[in-house]
Amino acid sequence: MYSKLLSLLLFLGLIGTYNPVVAETTPLASYRWQNRLLLVFVPQVEDERLTSLQQTLNQVECEFQDRDLLLGVLTSNAPSRIGNDLISAYDEAQLRAKYGVKHNQFAVILIGKDGQPKRQLSDVPAIEQIFGQIDNMPMRQQEMANRPNACN
Repeated sequence: MYSKLLSLLLFLGLIGTYNPVVAETTPLASYRWQNRLLLVFVPQVEDERLTSLQQTLNQVECEFQDRDLLLGVLTSNAPSRIGNDLISAYDEAQLRAKYGVKHNQFAVILIGKDGQPKRQLSDVPAIEQIFGQIDNMPMRQQEMANRPNACN
């Protein structure tokens, strides 16, 4: 009887330690505390809203990088990426489900270094608003105090 009880407790203990591991293997876990993410969900990679946003980001590349931002482009008609990393179709579907973005929708989601969504938009954002929101975050305030702005 004691061995069955011990086995049950051990089994329950393993489940208790398993859940945090699952939480750490989410598609965005490797970026946590390293990067902020600007995730762009597009129906097709040729979407003019994505092209417009990419052109804007090319003009402010230094400021984008200074804020430790990575661009994520998630689409079903081309390989999805976050920065230079390919995202599997499974992970793309997981992220769409998590943030409630359908395959035919356009959405932009700002993810903080803590892995939490900070803003979700259904249109192309003004980059100044995104930068302003980031610059008001406590972690970014510390970053600005501790390192010089390389973009001036």
